[in-house]
Amino acid sequence: MTTKTIHGNSQFQNPSSLRWTWESTGGWYRNEIDHIIVNKRFCLTSVAVVPKFYMRSDHRLLRGRFSFTRREEQAAKCEIGGEIPELSLTEIR
Repeated sequence: MTTKTIHGNSQFQNPSSLRWTWESTGGWYRNEIDHIIVNKRFCLTSVAVVPKFYMRSDHRLLRGRFSFTRREEQAAKCEIGGEIPELSLTEIR
């Protein structure tokens, strides 16, 4: 199976402090385990970690910036046809 996708994290040269997204308990290990994968038709302009956004987690927030043309933006929009039924709590459980 072939897909036309881009691994966004590897496209941009960032300092190591802006690459790791996960830290082990105690801070012994730091790894880049969260990724942004995009279709080639979209223009990815940057990928980095937001260093000062604390989420009470061992993961850090990964940010991707995109540049769209008006044509691509309109093509990406999709319309929902018909009514969307509401789910009750009993149906979910």
